[in-house]
Amino acid sequence: MKINKRIEDQLHEAASHGRCLYVASHADQEILYRLTRSGQVIRARRGLYALQDIWRNLSVQQQYVWIIRGLHIWRPELIFAGLSVIALYGIEYPFWLNEQQTIFLASTKAIGVAKTGKTRYVHVTPNETLFDKDRSMTSVTQALLDCAARFEFHEVLPIIDSALRKRLTTKSALMQTSKAVPAVEARIGVLLRYADPRSENGGESLCRAIIIEEGFPAPELQQEFRMQDGRRYRVDGLYRLAKGKAVVVEYDGMNKYTDATMTGGQSIRQVVHAEKQREQDLLNSGVSQIVRFDYKDILQRDTVTKKLIEAGVPRIADRTMFWSR
Repeated sequence: MKINKRIEDQLHEAASHGRCLYVASHADQEILYRLTRSGQVIRARRGLYALQDIWRNLSVQQQYVWIIRGLHIWRPELIFAGLSVIALYGIEYPFWLNEQQTIFLASTKAIGVAKTGKTRYVHVTPNETLFDKDRSMTSVTQALLDCAARFEFHEVLPIIDSALRKRLTTKSALMQTSKAVPAVEARIGVLLRYADPRSENGGESLCRAIIIEEGFPAPELQQEFRMQDGRRYRVDGLYRLAKGKAVVVEYDGMNKYTDATMTGGQSIRQVVHAEKQREQDLLNSGVSQIVRFDYKDILQRDTVTKKLIEAGVPRIADRTMFWSR
């Protein structure tokens, strides 16, 4: 089916702004409906559309942002909250938190968290400091509090690490704002005890969060080792144990082998060889053991526990007592 030139231009214009297209007229809606039937256009959400060829090349996180931006054009009076704000600011978060592409909206009238279809209404206090400058969304700080109230520790710590790394909030702002929400204040206190912007990406933060939840102490982040020839290596995490034992913890995300910005243009074979050389250099410089985790390991948890215990890292707490509900 040939795409109407005017509609096609509107779809491309919306795409250039990173959002889905919303059209008000019934006639245009009918055209888009027929285009979805032909497979040329995707209906991302009721009333929101995008070209199929472009849409399918977006990540789940990018698709979520396109939906939010399209919804803002359609309903400019809405105030976005929680995970929706996190996504709009490009803050990292675990992908499964928006598998349903739920939109979070702020409401000064709702009690607790109400839901309607793929929409959640999050109660916020009518305070000017809680909103972004154009009032289309809450502040990042408020959004982080919303996430802390809704999600688990290992899901929120990567979000806070990322927000701190991007300098979109501060620990003092989070602590101060949380005092107005007693139900969240304790959780924020726990999160800020462990939050660290030195964590370089969401995968590292998630790995550290799982380690903590499983009752192990948090490793020291981004510690540097200097080789005799002057080369320097920074490790994701380090445990300094009794009798001078040093255990390095490394998170191996797949991007380190496939992302050109991380591989420096090297082939996978070259990257693997360089990693093995790095590992040997660290062991020669006094590191006792290197414990590696990949994404599958941290989701299974038992593997994390087994590897750390075998490396001699002490388990100091019962995870069942960790996170207040």
